[in-house]
Amino acid sequence: MKKQNFALTANAVLIILEIIGTAISLSDGGLVNFIWYTVLSNVFAMAVSICYCVQAVKYKKIPEWIASLRFGASVCLLVTFLIVVFVLVPMSLPYGTAAKVLYQGSQIYHHILCPLISVCSFLFLEKSPKKGLHSIIKAALPTFIYAIVLTVLNLLKIVHGPYPFLYVYEQPWYLSVFWFLVIPALALGIATVLLKITEKMKKSTTFELD
Repeated sequence: MKKQNFALTANAVLIILEIIGTAISLSDGGLVNFIWYTVLSNVFAMAVSICYCVQAVKYKKIPEWIASLRFGASVCLLVTFLIVVFVLVPMSLPYGTAAKVLYQGSQIYHHILCPLISVCSFLFLEKSPKKGLHSIIKAALPTFIYAIVLTVLNLLKIVHGPYPFLYVYEQPWYLSVFWFLVIPALALGIATVLLKITEKMKKSTTFELD
């Protein structure tokens, strides 16, 4: 029960930080910011954490569907964190904008604090989703959908970017293919690793199912 209370607290903190980060993001650029994977994944995580808190307070237990959504949200946020740290920050270093990309404004919430809190809560405090490939694919599905939709919109010249690796007309075709395959594969890899870790860590822990 103590662990579940910590999980509830972590999700409540996550909601507060997501609200702050999203408010800053919207004040800077308005609704157009919803084109960014970062914003979408963080708003998704916020909505899931709201569901988690309501369920935990009202029913004192977490059903499988919320555990699955928390898994998916954590995967999305960890994709954001890793892409920022290992792709976007190195790309921005020559232009002197690494700080802006990593932690200035809403980024301190969306790129660092919320991903780390979400993943730590999922791994150490929360109920695991069901094992298996089905859970992994569901967790990676939002990243696949984003990659497909934004690539098509860029090909149709409806949208430009917003990420440099989505500039399909400004880079060789094979780089576009590379990024299209690598980022969804990263989501699958993250989902697989997180699920493996939870399987090993939580074998001795019993949670109440719906």
